Order: sequence, then C-alpha cells, then structure tokens
Amino acid sequence: VRRACGKGVLMFDKILVAIDDSEHTGRLLSTAGEFATKFGAEIYVLHVLETGFVGKAGVVNLESSDEVHKLVSDAVATLTSQGIKAAGTVRAGLHGRVALEIFEQAHEVGAQAIVTGTHGLGSIEGMLVGSTTQKLLHVTDLPVLVVP
Repeated sequence: VRRACGKGVLMFDKILVAIDDSEHTGRLLSTAGEFATKFGAEIYVLHVLETGFVGKAGVVNLESSDEVHKLVSDAVATLTSQGIKAAGTVRAGLHGRVALEIFEQAHEVGAQAIVTGTHGLGSIEGMLVGSTTQKLLHVTDLPVLVVP
C-alpha cells in the first residue's frame, strides 16, 4: 500500500479477487476491474477448490477441478480484455478453511486488498454476508471490499 503524493489517500498496487462459481461473479469482476483501473492496480484472481475427507478415500475435491480452472482463466481473460493486468490460480483448501486460504494467498502474492462477494454458495449461516466472507473479515489484516 502506498500513499498518493504523501497524503492520506491509500493506493493499491495488487488486489486479490476471490471468486466462486455463482451468478455474482460477473458483478464481482466488474467492480474489481473498476477498482483496479482507478488505482492502476493489477488483479490476482483466486478460486479455492474445496476439498474434504471421505472415509478411506482421503482428501477429495468437492468441485470439478477442470471447471474451476476454466472459471479462473475466463475471469483473467475478461479482465485482460479490459486492459487490466491480471493473473490467477486455483488453490486447494479444506472445506471450512476457504477464508484462511484466501488470506494466505493474498499475502503470498503481495496483495494489499481483497475483493470478495457477499453471497456465494453458502448456507443460511451466510444469508446476509456469506459465511466465507464473514470468516475472512475476522482473519485478515488487509482491507476487504465486499461486493453485494
């Protein structure tokens, strides 16, 4: 994070955008793109591929790996077609630990802010603000822009 002209205005060089496979992703990318354009920032797109334990099978993906990789590459293509420098990845994380994975990835890529949505594919627990977003707000030390 840097300050504009030594004043109190925060500037962001890199923004992590955490996406899921919901109908809100388009609006999330649009808002993140506007945010990045305003600050001249690059965007790092992340989808956390949820995994879980299934008996003796061990850790298994709860989503299709191919589909989520396509989701991230499509998001990066959308942003770069708008002239925004963007990259992305899929990161595996145990069900219930998605917020921690987002937080860790943000620090690993040097992001100074996180953009995420209020609603994903969560349960009643996350009706007002998604449960992953709620957890993220509690674990992160970075500014978080929450897009409805």
